[in-house]
Amino acid sequence: MEAAYYYESKSKPEVEKLLEDEFFKRLGPTDREAKLLGNKRESGFYLYVKAASADKFEEAVKKIAESGIELVKLTGEEEQMVFDAIRREEDEAAEGMGAIFG
Repeated sequence: MEAAYYYESKSKPEVEKLLEDEFFKRLGPTDREAKLLGNKRESGFYLYVKAASADKFEEAVKKIAESGIELVKLTGEEEQMVFDAIRREEDEAAEGMGAIFG
């Protein structure tokens, strides 16, 4: 299960504080600057959350909702673009590790 959110630069300190929570440290969400993912947005950040179990995913979504931070849940093409970009990064990292330890 996975979800992607967009947030403005002004919310960055609040998101960083949220991600310092032990739950999120274990979950390992990813945040990236929007313009670096090749999107039309010129500012702001994306938050990508992925969990193996439905319980963990639901808890993450609940914690995000209860945080009060201005996060916009993405849908459609923009959401898929974030998913694809993050997966591509993960695949490239895995390939790099394979080349090192091959």
